[in-house]
Amino acid sequence: MAAGSSTGWRIEFLASAPSTETSSGLSRAVWELAAELAARGHRPRVLFPTEQPAPVPPYRGVPGVPVPLHRVSRRPFGRDIEAGRMASGCLDPAADVVVGNDEKAGALTPPRSSRPNRPIRVQIVHDVALHTFDTLRPLEPKRGVRQSVGNWLDRRVLRRLEGDALRRAQLLLAGSEMNRRLLEQYYGIPARRVHLQPHGVPDPLEVGTREEARAALRLPADVPAVLFVGRTPERQGLPATLEAFRRMRPLFAGVRLIIVGSSVPSEPGVLSLGLVDEETKARAYRAADVFLFPARYEGFGLAPREAMRYGVATIVSAQVPLEGAESPRQVRVVHSDDPGEYASELAELLADSGMRRAQGEAGRLWADQFSYARMAQQFEELLEPILGRPRSS
Repeated sequence: MAAGSSTGWRIEFLASAPSTETSSGLSRAVWELAAELAARGHRPRVLFPTEQPAPVPPYRGVPGVPVPLHRVSRRPFGRDIEAGRMASGCLDPAADVVVGNDEKAGALTPPRSSRPNRPIRVQIVHDVALHTFDTLRPLEPKRGVRQSVGNWLDRRVLRRLEGDALRRAQLLLAGSEMNRRLLEQYYGIPARRVHLQPHGVPDPLEVGTREEARAALRLPADVPAVLFVGRTPERQGLPATLEAFRRMRPLFAGVRLIIVGSSVPSEPGVLSLGLVDEETKARAYRAADVFLFPARYEGFGLAPREAMRYGVATIVSAQVPLEGAESPRQVRVVHSDDPGEYASELAELLADSGMRRAQGEAGRLWADQFSYARMAQQFEELLEPILGRPRSS
């Protein structure tokens, strides 16, 4: 649907954070999708929970609606449940579509409408939260019976909350085949019910040359550089990244490891930046020779796709769903948890600049297909059989 060609659908999104919170890839995907749908003539709004509600400016024409949290329970997933309940009272009664993006949607009650079959409930599955829980909780230090009981209660509530969100949705969208399989494994949802809709990936930012990016990061221009980007270090493989770097480091004089999104104690060769703005993250991509991402589980793989769009040779675990990318031509996939195997892949790429550049360029051409505009077009195509085409203005 071309922009301005119709009055469009009224679409309510439930996000995790305001548009100003750029470090959350999931939340950013929601805002960017909403903005692209607005450009196509629809009327989206994005609701997000906050302890300190205040007016927010529109993001690319998309209004943001703060959802106040007043009495958050200390019970398992109390904040998510309160966010869903409070958002229910903020929804547009004339909405055509209500879109959830995580387990909070399980506590969401759309408004009653005088129109039949409105609003349609859509659930976008960025991650299967119950699988993430089962992947990460066993990695925590053991603290006895109280922790075991707490984990059992948490899992029970999460299963019910996420299950409610999935069961109530008329349209289920998953960003990867892996998530489609996990929905069947954990909730018995047939794969035919789940539509595959890859998420958008931000366009590379113009932050100058590799040398200029390194100068801004105070990184020597003539040393190899490895990059890791991730906010959930255990899940996304930061411990394996550090160990692989330590094993490979003696082979390359001055080699650096740049860490974005997480923080680690100081150690030789490691530049730990923590949470950064988008420009700094873009400089890290531009400055890197190789991107390493040995994730234990990843529902879509935004960071590897971002790295590939910057033309960075990329190494991932087999748990990162990069369907359609050829290994090793476009991306290197390690089918093991052994840091030594990641160290070997790193060493081979760092030692051969021609191989590294060829893989980076092939990966860039593959990753360029993932845009927010394409995501919005697919979203619209999936809704049209249910809602019909928007009315002409």
